[in-house]
Amino acid sequence: MDVVYSEDCLLHDPLSEYSCGQITSYGESPQRLTSIKIAMESQPDRFRIITANDYTLAPILSVHHQEYIQFLHSIHNDWVSSGLGDENCPVTSEIFAHHSMLVDPNSKNAIPNLAAPRARVGKYTFDMSTTYTKDTWRSTYAAAQVTLTAAHRLLEKHNASLSSSTATGVYALCRPPGHHAACQVAGGYCFINNAAIAARFIQNFTLEEMNTMATPFNFDFDASTIMSFTEKNSTTTSVTLEKKKIMIVDIDYHHGNGTQSIFYDDPSVLYISLHGYPSYPYYTGATNEDGTGAGKGYNINVCLDPITTTDEAYLSALQTTLQKNTYAHQFDADVVICSMGLDTWHENAGAGFKGVTDVHTYFKIGQLFKTVESCKGRPVLFVQEGGTTVEKLGCLATKLLSGYCSE
Repeated sequence: MDVVYSEDCLLHDPLSEYSCGQITSYGESPQRLTSIKIAMESQPDRFRIITANDYTLAPILSVHHQEYIQFLHSIHNDWVSSGLGDENCPVTSEIFAHHSMLVDPNSKNAIPNLAAPRARVGKYTFDMSTTYTKDTWRSTYAAAQVTLTAAHRLLEKHNASLSSSTATGVYALCRPPGHHAACQVAGGYCFINNAAIAARFIQNFTLEEMNTMATPFNFDFDASTIMSFTEKNSTTTSVTLEKKKIMIVDIDYHHGNGTQSIFYDDPSVLYISLHGYPSYPYYTGATNEDGTGAGKGYNINVCLDPITTTDEAYLSALQTTLQKNTYAHQFDADVVICSMGLDTWHENAGAGFKGVTDVHTYFKIGQLFKTVESCKGRPVLFVQEGGTTVEKLGCLATKLLSGYCSE
């Protein structure tokens, strides 16, 4: 299996966060990625690590608002320039734009683009676990390019294997994670929604266009470059594409509120989330959240008890959701994206199902993505999401992907 990776994903490295009334070590550390990469490198016969390409801002702007991307790019520099700290100072918010404070929450301009950096952090962030450093934007941009490269490689491999029965899978080994990030808000350690960007990339661009777009990774652009991109830059206009149907299966312990909100009214993307409930982010993820408008029925939340869910119960829930004659099977996806959280493990701090204690469960999860009816024969893109048990992540990741690769 190809594993796409970029060293730039390691640069985002806040030292601490505010959690449960205390200052603690930052949970989403670079060591998460290095532990998985080391485990992959120990199995060169199974995993091949490749370098990320660059596909510009266009695919990112097909999901995220331009003003939000401008914020991510400039907030740390603006913070320092305003005298709020030096270049090593982490940026966090202690005031948030709660809807009850707004005169008209439904207005497009309900929250103005305020000049004060502290106000902008509160506008574009929903919790205090989300910290911006001088390298956050670079790592975030790299994570997006890793995922886009993996999506591109997936379609290349799938095209090449159409004449065979070989299962096609590619793994985007990236951080920061993405499934909590919505169109214009960061939270839960997430800044850009990598899985969502991959889905739109696959829908908006042909393989030939992806081939043309791909260049060596290049981070050399400034704020004016971001502002020069418009909506017409963010989608392909050279051909009229029949939208591919994408099924996103989110197996992170936490509900992917960002992914849900991005596709909530979109019938071309089926979002399925299996998550601990009730748990962070607390205000989303209920079973009655099933989409709106044209997207009604295209959002499925499977709520699992954090205490009583065992290895067997988790596997049963996943299989039941994806098996023959389910809504997922009838959707008949062209491509499957797995938001691959590894924080379901029972030892994961602040998460984890207490009964998920067998590493072989992850092997079986990987097998399901290859054999269950709604995924069988479809290319599968695995995108790294959560998981903070650093000493275990390499084992869990390789088990899951080995399950997918097994005969």
